Amino acid sequence: MLTMPATSVGYNRAVWWAKVESVMKPTILQQAEEHVRRGRLKQAARVLQRALQAGDAPLEYYLRLAEVYRLQDDWHGAIGAMRAALQSNPDATLARERLVELLIESGRLAEAVCECQRWLRESPNHPIPLEHLLDAYWQAMDYEHALQVANQLVMLQPQSAHYRLRRARLLDNLGRYAQAVSDYEHLAFEASVPLEISIWASVELERLDGIQMELLLHWLTEDAVFRIKFLRDPIGAARERGFAFSRVGERVLEHLPHALNELPRPPRRYADYS
Repeated sequence: MLTMPATSVGYNRAVWWAKVESVMKPTILQQAEEHVRRGRLKQAARVLQRALQAGDAPLEYYLRLAEVYRLQDDWHGAIGAMRAALQSNPDATLARERLVELLIESGRLAEAVCECQRWLRESPNHPIPLEHLLDAYWQAMDYEHALQVANQLVMLQPQSAHYRLRRARLLDNLGRYAQAVSDYEHLAFEASVPLEISIWASVELERLDGIQMELLLHWLTEDAVFRIKFLRDPIGAARERGFAFSRVGERVLEHLPHALNELPRPPRRYADYS
């Protein structure tokens, strides 16, 4: 019967236990997650920082560190972690996207715009930086620039109901009702549009028609010339005055002259609505 030397048996046991311990020992991310679960965010950050300082850390460590800082409202630390991630992984789209998201969320909108513009210089017409650029302009209430980006996104993906809805809302905010109605109608009546967006667009069309109907009724009581034109050609008169009703709204206009006899005659004519 053959037997192994005692030294060989001891060596094999040591190797076996080393493998078991390596398997059982929690990874850096597991250690960090346990600290986060227990509410020890600073300890979680320290664990991840040590791993990054050791070098050759995966992108996932940077992303988790940024999130740990974010949970503490430490925007400087979170943004710094993402900038460090990009230094180690210059082509990491996820890190670039997360950096822009953090800049927007922290209110550093001008920096977010610069990051998006830099990204677009490298990758023109890339939808991800364009979407974030639209978000940054929108939050800054720079609707004109936001509209330019929305137009670009719709041109790149004309079948995207999401992009068209965002453009319609921007046009609505800017008071460009005719263009907004056009986009809302496309979304409300196009069969391929998701149901929730179609319903939203229909609600917005009804709201815009209501706003314009109030203005139109005001001018019908105040402007005799407009009233006469409207009685002859309600849709043409409304369009000439600058109104932009939906197709449903215009059907209502066609029946409105019959009800005008109940309105008081205008005492005098005021300046035209524009």
